[in-house]
Order: sequence, then C-alpha cells, then structure tokens
Amino acid sequence: MNTKTATSLDRLVAGALAAILFGIYASGAARSIYVGDSGELVAAVHVLGIPHPSGYPLYVMLGKLWTLAVPIGSVAFRMSLFSAFCAAATCAGLFLLCRRMGCARTSATLAGLLFAFAPSFWGEANVQRVYALNALFVVLATCAALGWWQYRRPRSLVLTVFLCALGAGNHTFMGVYGVVFGLFALAVDRASVMRVRTLAAVAGAGVVGLLPYAYLPIASSFDPPLDWGNPETLEAFLAVVQRRDFWGRAWIESVADLVPIAADYLTGVGRELGWAGASLSVVGVLAARQRAFTGFLLAVMAANLIVMALHGSRSDLFIWHRYYIPSYAMAAVLAAIGVDALAKRWGQAVAVAGLALPLLMMFSGWHRFDRSDHRIAEDFSRELLATIPPGASLAATDDNILFVLIYLTMVEDVRPDINLILQGVADGPQSSLRFQPEKDPLFFTHHPNWHHPEIEVVPTGLAFRVWRRGAGPPPIAELPEELAGANDPNVPKDYLTQNLVGHYYYMQGFTAEKTDWERATSFFERAAKHAPNNDVLFYNLGLIYERNGERDKALGLFRRSHEINPRHIAGAARVRASDKIDELESRKASNR
Repeated sequence: MNTKTATSLDRLVAGALAAILFGIYASGAARSIYVGDSGELVAAVHVLGIPHPSGYPLYVMLGKLWTLAVPIGSVAFRMSLFSAFCAAATCAGLFLLCRRMGCARTSATLAGLLFAFAPSFWGEANVQRVYALNALFVVLATCAALGWWQYRRPRSLVLTVFLCALGAGNHTFMGVYGVVFGLFALAVDRASVMRVRTLAAVAGAGVVGLLPYAYLPIASSFDPPLDWGNPETLEAFLAVVQRRDFWGRAWIESVADLVPIAADYLTGVGRELGWAGASLSVVGVLAARQRAFTGFLLAVMAANLIVMALHGSRSDLFIWHRYYIPSYAMAAVLAAIGVDALAKRWGQAVAVAGLALPLLMMFSGWHRFDRSDHRIAEDFSRELLATIPPGASLAATDDNILFVLIYLTMVEDVRPDINLILQGVADGPQSSLRFQPEKDPLFFTHHPNWHHPEIEVVPTGLAFRVWRRGAGPPPIAELPEELAGANDPNVPKDYLTQNLVGHYYYMQGFTAEKTDWERATSFFERAAKHAPNNDVLFYNLGLIYERNGERDKALGLFRRSHEINPRHIAGAARVRASDKIDELESRKASNR
C-alpha cells in the first residue's frame, strides 16, 4: 500500500495554495447579489430564516457567523468571500488528500489546480451559494475515509460519518456520500465495522452531525420573515428536509433517458478538467495501486450521477453542472494518480508540464468568472421596485427575480413601503383575496393567469398590474431603454443572467404590444438575442406573434423553443412547443 502522511512542508504548500486561490477568487467575487438562489440564501443568513428545501441550516448558521466576523462591504459580498474561502480550502484539502494517497507534490498540486479552475467549481467559488462549502465537506470526508481505509482506526470511521452528517446540513448530497461510504466500509472490513462499540460511536456521530437540522423548527418558531415550509411540525419538517416539492421536476421519463444523461455527464468531466485532465483521470483509474479506494472514488461519482438522473430537471442535468462538483473533485484526485504514474515512468518533467493545463484554464476562464462588476440582478430588481407605487403589494415568483427581491427588501431594506408577497415560499395571494384595484394596487412579477369579468392583468413595465376592465389603461412605468450591464462585454453572463436580461426586454415588449407593435418587436428581438437558450421565452414569444397574426414568425419561434427543449415547457401546464408547431403547420396546410 503506497501511502504517505502529510509533512510540515505539505501543510505549508497547502496553505500557500489556499492563500493564492483565495486571492484569485476574492478578486473576482460578486460585490452585489447574484442571480438564482443567492438572494434567498443571503437573506436567510441575514435574518436567520429558512431558505428553500432542504433548508441548508449549516450554511445559514456558518454564514451568519462569517458575516459578523468579516464586516467587509455588503452582506452579499461577505457571503461571496465565504464561498471563496471554502473553495480555496477545498483545493488545499485536495492537495493534502493526494499527498496522503502517495502522489508527488507536483501531481497533488496539479489536482488542486485542475479542480480550482474547473468551470463549474470556479463558477461557485465567488458567488453566494452552497456548493463551495459542499465541496469542502466532500474533500474532508474523503480524507477521513482514506484514513480509515489505510489504518482501520475506528475514530477515522466515526469522523467520516460525522463529517457526512454535518455536511448534510449544508447539502443533502453528503447523505448520499455517507451511504456510499457505509457500503464501502462494510465491503472492505465488515467485522470491524459491525462491532457494537463502533456501531454505537458511529450512530452517535451521525446524530451529533445532524444537529444543525434542529435549527429549522427552532428558527421557524420565531416566525422569521423568510420561513420556507414553516417546518414546525414533523410533517412539515420532513417535507423541507426531503425536498418533496422538488422531485416532481425530474426530466427523466424512461430508462432510455439515462443514455443522454450519462453521455452529458461523461463529456462534462472533459469540459471541466479539460480533455487532457480527463484523460489523466482515466490513466489514474487504470494505474491505481490502491484499487479498493479508487473504486470508492468511482462509486461516489456513480452515486452523484444516479441521484441527479433520478430527480434533476433539464436545467439541472444539461445546463448547470454545479451539481456534479463532487464528481469533478474525485476525478481530479484520479488525475493526480494518473500523472503520478506517468511521471514515475517518464520522469517528473511530465508532471511539471501538466501544470500548464490548469494555468491555461485560469487565464482562459478569468473573464468568464470575474463577477466583480456583476450588478445585473440587483439593477433589474431595483428598476422593478422603482415602478411600484407606495403602499402597493407585489406578488413575486421565479427564483431569478423573487430571490433578489427578497434580498433587497430583507437585507438592504429597499422599499419597506411595499408589501412583497413571496409566492411559493409562504402563503401566496388567496383565491378569496379582496381588494379595490384603484385603491389597493396589486402587481405581479409574472402573469397570474387570472380570468375575471371585472378585472384584467395588464403589463406596465417590469410587472403586471391588476386593473379594472373599462377603466382605461393603467400608468406605464418609464424604464431605461437598456438594462445596465446588459451590453457590457466586461460583465460575464451565465445562463440565469442571460434569462434575466432577456426578461427585461421581453416585459418592455409585452407592455408595448398593444400600443406600438414596431417598438414591441424591437424589444422582443433584443430579448431573444440576450437569452438565446431560454425555451420558455421563445415559446411565449411565439404565442405573442401568433395572436398578432404573424404565424410564420410564431412558427419559427416555436421551432426554436422545441429545438432548445423537446420536452414539456416548465410550468404546471406542461405544454410542449411541438404541439403549437403541429397546430400552426396544420392551419397552414388547410389554408393552401
């Protein structure tokens, strides 16, 4: 068994690696709130509330301590730095893990840097999300698991279980990791694992590690402004922890769907570590002397793929690869084993030359992951809030919009004079809602699909206003022609940012549709340009062009939506663009 223990020099190198990477991540860290889950997570940290399932109690508590200990800039920026710290520590941990597996320092450094600049991991290392902390727990647990496999010490077994349970308080993948480790331990040394004292210690470590979840009912009992699922009863608590409402979003429909999912997963390893890095991972699998532990690393990767295949949505599986970050960490370790094997055959110069790969990844990815000037999410929501009159209610949905509004209102205290209704988070507007449209202004960020003979829902800029029929048009908000940063090449735009920019122009076009069709179409064209991969946007544009009599244009838009996503469009109706394509083509055929 070729193993090593970390020396003082190894710890020094790991510390230097962490410091350098933290500097890189921090320099590109988002100063304002980012798109997606970020706003809700940071708001939960600030008010000690409960974000979306599984509640992420460990992230909330550690984040709160971090924001108090590091009073630099906005709360959003502090949490970006928290991710940077966790990400840098993860890469240092990868270095030490590889050293303990017997890899040379150059090979171990290569593993840490390959992972550091993998696009999905770098993309989470300077924004406010849970994935950098989850990666840290994956690496820490793997180090502990390696220690148990090498020396069979019960305390290493207990430590691994504790880290898995504690890490599950940040992200439930660590629970899956724990199951894989448990099966591995039983397969390797069932006798030592099944000792009564060991089992009791393991059970105790698991219970202690899961204690952060007690935060959920306790925090909920104080009725924080952000209280997703209100988990004060056992049923509500389990619903939040088990993410029951999220499993229905699964993209998979049949066993055959596993083929494209697995294919995307495998090619993703090549995209993330570079094809040279992925090739080194393959070499590592073939050349590994520690077969059993290498099998464990592969089992973690397989479990990561299987869990995502069973419940991931289309975006989860094929657009956002951050959910596979644990797999990329394991692949980086395998790459270190691979380059170490090659270096032993052809000389250490091979490993030194291999360092060029992560350096190339760093220079080529810098612009893409420099979020220091990214303010699009905050600017969009501030523009939206500026259009809402004092005393009005704004019912908001969609993570990209609602979560940023949650941050601005709960953390930055923007527009305390309006009532923000968190649709899907707490109790939304009820069917028995009573109000006078003229006296009680009610707005929606997205059309509520209400159908009532006395009222209509009218686009007024970036929001829809509930208005009495026949009362004349409601006031239209004056908005900047262009969203700040939308056309700035120095502001990187990932998928969610593109969609938010597209929505800005889509809503302006929707507002102008009935009064100035030419102006409306110019906005729609900009929306399509800025969000070229948003199937829902193209489907909605197709509906608008269809009702305005431009069926050929509508058909092209439906085809683009179908090309992006052949499955059902997101939403309760689960409609398909293909149905509209068939309908319009049938009409064209009948008119010939």
